[in-house]
Amino acid sequence: MPRRLPLRPAKIVGNLFVLFVMIVMSTIYYTYTFIVWGPKIQGNLYIAPMLVVFHLFFIMLVWSFF
Repeated sequence: MPRRLPLRPAKIVGNLFVLFVMIVMSTIYYTYTFIVWGPKIQGNLYIAPMLVVFHLFFIMLVWSFF
């Protein structure tokens, strides 16, 4: 059975930083997608491709963060 390293304060602070950054990124995603451009998508042809590009960039951001 492998030994488990003890839980250190630096690891806890690091995990809290990751949690904080994920909360900020999720807030920005929600605001930009559902509050800013969500209501305007009806009848506009240029908003859907812009949101697709935004989603691709957001996925790459989250992927590189992890």
